[in-house]
Amino acid sequence: MATTLFPWSQATSYPDFLKRHLDNPKSDLQNDSTYCNLMMQRRHLNCQRGNTFIHASEHQLTSICNSRGKNLDGNQTSKTLFPITICTRGKGLRRVFCRYKGKSKIKRIRVTCEKGLPVHYISHA
Repeated sequence: MATTLFPWSQATSYPDFLKRHLDNPKSDLQNDSTYCNLMMQRRHLNCQRGNTFIHASEHQLTSICNSRGKNLDGNQTSKTLFPITICTRGKGLRRVFCRYKGKSKIKRIRVTCEKGLPVHYISHA
């Protein structure tokens, strides 16, 4: 089972986590790359290396930190699969003209929880 780490996906609080990672239902755009380019701008994340958007309800996300997650190294891994969109900044582009490639997946996600709420997206597998 492969895991991809996104150390640049820092959030510091539950509201920050939601702003940075939650998009439910997924915004209906032409394709995943168009989705990523627009969402990264809308969320004021433009020109960052990347981000992962989770297409699930707040209840589904918070359940990872409680009954629907598996504790591993102090972080919680979801027991169920989540629809996500992974946005990665294109290589070789100047930071002024950042463009993203997007890819939709259905994966387990791993988060850091504080007081029963997700505050940091770690990875997907």
